[in-house]
Amino acid sequence: MSIEQSSSDIPSNLETTSPAFVTAISHFYRGEMNRANVWRSRLDVTTNWAIVTTAAFLSFGFGRAEVPHFVVIFASIFVLFFLVIEARRYKYFDLWRWRVALVNENFFATVFSPMRTPLQANWRDLLSHDLQESHFKITFMEAFGRRLRRNYIWIFLVLSVCWLTKVAIHPTPASDVLEILNRSAIYHLIPGYLVIGVGVVFNSSLLLIAVVTRKERDEVVKIYPTAKSTAHMANF
Repeated sequence: MSIEQSSSDIPSNLETTSPAFVTAISHFYRGEMNRANVWRSRLDVTTNWAIVTTAAFLSFGFGRAEVPHFVVIFASIFVLFFLVIEARRYKYFDLWRWRVALVNENFFATVFSPMRTPLQANWRDLLSHDLQESHFKITFMEAFGRRLRRNYIWIFLVLSVCWLTKVAIHPTPASDVLEILNRSAIYHLIPGYLVIGVGVVFNSSLLLIAVVTRKERDEVVKIYPTAKSTAHMANF
């Protein structure tokens, strides 16, 4: 069955008013809601890990002047690792949320207000197609950018400021920029200018990803509010 097939071609025993369909969609909706909630909780877990890790490294780094500045760099690496994990988890969460939103917009909306029509006439075909050939609705980089914009960009900003502060004040306040450059070196293995250069490239790359991956969804499910939908809701 093509996903473009209209709802009028669906056998009458599968109409949305039939008891069998209502029972099936209710159990399906409950299951998808549970999946969405589970994966949403997993997103919170990785974000909490990133925050706790950041706090622990900063507490250790600023606890004593003798602690080297690159502990903050280690914290950034750990936070990046958590962001990668969270981006993968977000792809799964977004899939379950897509299905829940599809049912909300096209089934439950018409149940509560029979005067309304489904936003997608072929929503059952869309759902059936997705169940048989499931695929993520966003790419990994889109998920990465969304979680970065929502939470992690602020963590990386804090880490960057704290690293610069650590270099500038420990073990004693720096007198000029050249001294900060010299302190930025990791022992005698990596010079300071290289450390700063890598840091600038790293943070610039994150900022670029956050900007490039910012775009509106092109799917039929309107699970993200737009200016048009917001204005429409204001009229009620």
